[in-house]
Amino acid sequence: MSLSPEDEKLLANMKQRELHLKRRERAADAIHYRVRRYRTIMSILAALAFSAAVTGLVVLVAWIDPAPTRWGRALPVIAAGAFGGALLGEHVWETSRGRWLLAREESRLREKYSGDLHAGRRWLQFYYRGEDISAYVPQILYFIESEGRFDSVAAALAFAQERRHESAVFAARARERFNDVAAQTNTVILSSTDEMGHPSSRTMRFVRTDRPGVWLVTTAPEGPKVHELDGGKVALVTLPTESGAAISTNRLRIRRSTLSFTDVVELYRAQVPGYVDGMSEAEQERELVYELTLQSAKVDTWLEHDVVDFET
Repeated sequence: MSLSPEDEKLLANMKQRELHLKRRERAADAIHYRVRRYRTIMSILAALAFSAAVTGLVVLVAWIDPAPTRWGRALPVIAAGAFGGALLGEHVWETSRGRWLLAREESRLREKYSGDLHAGRRWLQFYYRGEDISAYVPQILYFIESEGRFDSVAAALAFAQERRHESAVFAARARERFNDVAAQTNTVILSSTDEMGHPSSRTMRFVRTDRPGVWLVTTAPEGPKVHELDGGKVALVTLPTESGAAISTNRLRIRRSTLSFTDVVELYRAQVPGYVDGMSEAEQERELVYELTLQSAKVDTWLEHDVVDFET
């Protein structure tokens, strides 16, 4: 069986994709390993430094006042100092300084491996005839390259799609990752088009509701974006988190909410600190609330690409 030139080119791109994803995975594994090693080494150094300080203090006291029973009392103190040092070495990462040190080290490593990370991220999605078939690429390669079962990408894809089994575990995991990324940001870039089809984007603050996949944004009624939002043709992407994760979708509905800003003001106070502080009562009363209902969304991290479907 021979492939068409178009399918041969597709298979070459699929192989290139798998190569980049493997390099990306190795880079991510290296970052995780080095961050863990950095944390372990710094914890040991902090524990040793504290234990040495306690031991030095005990030795100094015993040297200044060398009573016969002093050393017998000193040993438990030194042991307690070692135990306290071990606790300190672990507790330091719960402080803002410790978290800053870890974030700085992880940022340095991400910059070091940025080539592999970014190259792999560009290949997370793989489109064929307008459809993202990234989930089927390994199966297609196996069916055609290893088994020689099919002589076209379309046939191998159809076979893989027929045997696809939706996993509740994977769906729940994707939903959990979506919620985790959404909780790390409150800023979204909302794109829309005007009556002439001209696109525009606006950075807006959003809040999450207790309904899955439903977010709220607000705007002043005299804002130029109002007519575009009322048109209903929008797409969004969140700003990347510190770890590079982002949510994006063009499958969503937007409508003016029946809620007033005063109805959602507590959500903004809790999720967007300082957002309400600069608004007068009159501005709050005029503010329009829009409801974004995500039908599905893509969650991209350095390592994974998930699609969350809220309509199932």
